[in-house]
Amino acid sequence: MEHIDVVLTWYRKLVPSLYYPNPQGLKDLLQALDTDSRLDLLPTIWKDICALGHDNKADLVEELLMLMARDKHSAEVQEAFAVCALDIKNMSEADRRKNPLEWSTTSLSNITSLQLRANKTREAWETLKLFKSKNRVPKEPLLEDFLSVCCSDGSSQRAVELVQLSAAFCLSATPKLAKRTLAELDLTEEQRAVLSELESTGESSG
Repeated sequence: MEHIDVVLTWYRKLVPSLYYPNPQGLKDLLQALDTDSRLDLLPTIWKDICALGHDNKADLVEELLMLMARDKHSAEVQEAFAVCALDIKNMSEADRRKNPLEWSTTSLSNITSLQLRANKTREAWETLKLFKSKNRVPKEPLLEDFLSVCCSDGSSQRAVELVQLSAAFCLSATPKLAKRTLAELDLTEEQRAVLSELESTGESSG
């Protein structure tokens, strides 16, 4: 394949005036950006995907999210990725969409991770709550990452809510999350009581 800068030059000249790429063509472009380590351009390609009307193609959107979430980047790039991920989420959830994306566990996890890496805890929490409404179950590493952010920020109430969410999913990780929260955060007596119960309940049922 030609150098990515040459590919992008032709891409900008041809799209969309002379060439209207299909979803596979855009996936090929994403792979080319990955090969040449130009993932910082992914948010720009997302705008093109929207303009071309391919933003409801699940496999294309999932590929984009996977590439953004796979590795950690500079703070500037992570911020751009988080904004892009939030836009993907908001567009797919909008009532006006005729074909809303059917969220997979992987895509929801990637969006949540991208928000966490940009310190957008509130947005990450809103995405995490979508797992329940979409009948998806979050993986333990995602909850561990979320708890790490809560501990770093001193967000004790959010951490308690996270453990409660884990318990609502009947996840085996619940006792471990509860124990870690008890050990690492400054909690009220009420919060400690809630977590202690979740820790013991999970261990006894395990």
